[in-house]
Amino acid sequence: YNIFSFFSSVKYVKTVKNYGMKKSAFISDVLFAFFLVWLFTLCVFRYIRLSLFSALVLSGVCGILSACSVGAILQHKRKSFFVKQSEERKQQSVLDFLCLWSDEKKTEYFREALSKTSESTIRRSGTLRLVGEEDFYFLHFRFAPVTADEVAATARWNTDKKKILLCNRIEANAAALCAKLGIELHSGEAVYAALKKVEALPDVDDATLQEKKKRRLRFWFHKHNARRFFVGGALLLLTSLWTPFPYYYLVFGSILLLSAVFVRIFGYAE
Repeated sequence: YNIFSFFSSVKYVKTVKNYGMKKSAFISDVLFAFFLVWLFTLCVFRYIRLSLFSALVLSGVCGILSACSVGAILQHKRKSFFVKQSEERKQQSVLDFLCLWSDEKKTEYFREALSKTSESTIRRSGTLRLVGEEDFYFLHFRFAPVTADEVAATARWNTDKKKILLCNRIEANAAALCAKLGIELHSGEAVYAALKKVEALPDVDDATLQEKKKRRLRFWFHKHNARRFFVGGALLLLTSLWTPFPYYYLVFGSILLLSAVFVRIFGYAE
């Protein structure tokens, strides 16, 4: 390592939150900090005429302390980075999950969530519209961003209450139009933060897990797998003819053949 490697290491620490940290890079940075401090302090201690043994011991202690400090700093940055990444992924999952719901379910969900944040009673005013004592809420949760035309349609809505637009994404010109027309805008991150504050986030992980289980079950018990079960069972039964311990092959071969019949009759067609 030279002085250029040192500055590269410092630059790496500054950009770790954008690019992540590999384990090998972490170890190399810690070792580099140790040897850099160890060599520098060794020269200083020898310059002030300490014995070689004392200089080696003291410089080793300084190097170890420096390496531990650098390791703690890098680990903290690494942990903060992954926590932020995890939170961003969860936020996107929640917003996408809301977009998949029906309009009726979205309306009822936000009515209950807004009731926790407002002292007034939140009522429905049709699909994707909610009304309180002073506020009128418009819900636009879908994968496509809200357009300026939709903001204009919201502005034309005849009401004396303050208009509040809740959405997943919104175009830049549409957001600027909201500011001009006096429509209060809450999108993406703001909606997620508000739902998290009142502990009203939908259980995305559980829903995703259930969906994965369904897909896995459909994959395992698809009618097309009957042929694989049959071929595997037939090969095991055939192998039992010349093996010294045929019972294992006979049992599992028979199970696979029965599975082939079961999947062919009761399995998923699509």
